[in-house]
Amino acid sequence: MKKIIYGFSILSLLSISILSDAQDKKPTKTGGKSFIAVTGGLSTVGGNYAKGDYYNSQSGFAKTGFNLGITGACFFKNSNWGIGGHFFYTHYGFNNSQGMAEGYKEDFDIDSSTVYIKGQNQNLNFLIGPYYNFSFGKLSLDIHALAGLTHATLPGNEVYLEDGIGNQLIQKKSTASVLGLEGGFNLKYAITQHFGVLIGANYNYAKPNFKVVNENRNVNAGRKIDKYNEAIAGIQGNIGVFYSL
Repeated sequence: MKKIIYGFSILSLLSISILSDAQDKKPTKTGGKSFIAVTGGLSTVGGNYAKGDYYNSQSGFAKTGFNLGITGACFFKNSNWGIGGHFFYTHYGFNNSQGMAEGYKEDFDIDSSTVYIKGQNQNLNFLIGPYYNFSFGKLSLDIHALAGLTHATLPGNEVYLEDGIGNQLIQKKSTASVLGLEGGFNLKYAITQHFGVLIGANYNYAKPNFKVVNENRNVNAGRKIDKYNEAIAGIQGNIGVFYSL
């Protein structure tokens, strides 16, 4: 009996010692890993900016395009919080140039018209803000909210009225800079200690105020805008490769 009590006492003391040692050895908090990535993907667009209605002065004639960029973040020591940025170029296609030509033909009551688009629906973005990281082994999820500069371009056009008088109408290409906003996430998978792949999605918003210059518009007919102030908003879907420190 004494041997049993003695053995139980030794086992109890050993268990207490192991538990105490385990409590003292808390896991080291590493936080998020700083990284830089090259990304690209689709850029959708909505609202009036995506409409291609000749008779609606708010139509922006933009459609789904693509984006290319660089993103990254520097996380604070042993923290899931960091500061990062997204610097990217977005190019949207032009929606319904044929409909624009048909509209001018009807407004001027002529047999035919031709529209040449000058420039692109596009923008450059320089955005910075906070990042927060969730780590799951080789997988990690970064969420972010960014703000900064968006420099946007509204394409111009040249309209040729084939049998009209003063047959060349010109709308000059316009540019404007404005506050740009972005919210989104990147899901990263580490292939090696430093390199990996990612997929991500972002919502982007900017509302530039374009001033539009027109030339050779002596006749008050046909579509004509002197300014354009509609939101450029949509969702990006990206893939990329990253390097982490």
